[in-house]
Amino acid sequence: MRPGWRPKLVALDLDGTVVPYGRAGTRPSLAVAAAVGRVIDAGVPVVVATGRAVPDAVDTAVALGIRGVELVCTNGAVVYDAGTASVIHSVTVDVAPAAKALAARIPEAVFAAERAPGGFVVTDGFHREFTVGRERVVDLETLVAEPTVRLVCVAPGWDVTRMGAVAAEVLDPAEYSWDLGFSAWLDVQAPGVSKATGTAMVCADLGIDPSDVLAIGDGTNDIELFKWVGWAVAMGQAPEVVQSFADEVTDPVELDGCATVLSRWFP
Repeated sequence: MRPGWRPKLVALDLDGTVVPYGRAGTRPSLAVAAAVGRVIDAGVPVVVATGRAVPDAVDTAVALGIRGVELVCTNGAVVYDAGTASVIHSVTVDVAPAAKALAARIPEAVFAAERAPGGFVVTDGFHREFTVGRERVVDLETLVAEPTVRLVCVAPGWDVTRMGAVAAEVLDPAEYSWDLGFSAWLDVQAPGVSKATGTAMVCADLGIDPSDVLAIGDGTNDIELFKWVGWAVAMGQAPEVVQSFADEVTDPVELDGCATVLSRWFP
């Protein structure tokens, strides 16, 4: 960090950073909400950068006091303007080959495809981690019949290591990018898509250089963002591999590590 550096944009992950894991309806703590409020009051944009779909992200963004600034959702595949309630950018991909390859290796797998912003089609037996948004049950052939911003694959009883091994084997990085959530929830998207590419679109819109961006997160889907920004902070409970890409590590989400970091520049 150069002397006197101060972020001109803050990119915040949600789950494990602003709120505890898997609790989409949970409001941020008073300390985190107050810290984010001070950033906004200082005239510095705060952008959500999350794996959640738009409807799952909006309520938490509003609880943080973020209004009228783009939300980077679906791991960067969708950029949404909360002020105009419109999608600004989206990146789709033909997921039929990926779904068929995964289904062949994992017969018990269930799938979902996200239609931006936030509508899902799912195969029978699929249960979403979050409950906001719309979904319709279809067969796999119908699910993959059109390009989508994200394919989700879940294998009941599988862990992250096992799912990651299959994904690495069958998903060509030239055709797809992919990431695993804490519950072995596999996201498959267009090649090169990440929170970094989505946040880059926001920065281009606002005329902000990546060297002036502060990012705070805890998941492997934050790694590309960490490599792109000027200063990256990993939450205290983040896996070691995530922490290794960060410039510093703060307290865990339960101890309001996000607020601790923001208070350094916005006391």
